[in-house]
Amino acid sequence: MFLLIMRFSIPLPKLHEFTLTMERLVKWPVYILHSPSQGNDAKKFELIRSWTNESAMEKDLASSEYRNLTGVIEILGSAIESNIYSVVKRKALA
Repeated sequence: MFLLIMRFSIPLPKLHEFTLTMERLVKWPVYILHSPSQGNDAKKFELIRSWTNESAMEKDLASSEYRNLTGVIEILGSAIESNIYSVVKRKALA
């Protein structure tokens, strides 16, 4: 199993453009992060994607949707962190 967790921020004046891009070009669910320490000048978002195998992950990461997402983050906002996690083995507890 593979898991992508990407966090990024979009300034408030750019939210409308970001929303339009996500609705029209990306269509992957993105969640708004709420934090008491969050300032009022930008919204923070989180994207979580999971895949059961590496080829499915590579296909998504090579897709136009992923390129559109990373492009819109680069142009309209800023990346906070982006990590891919992999699970190699599962062991039941107890």
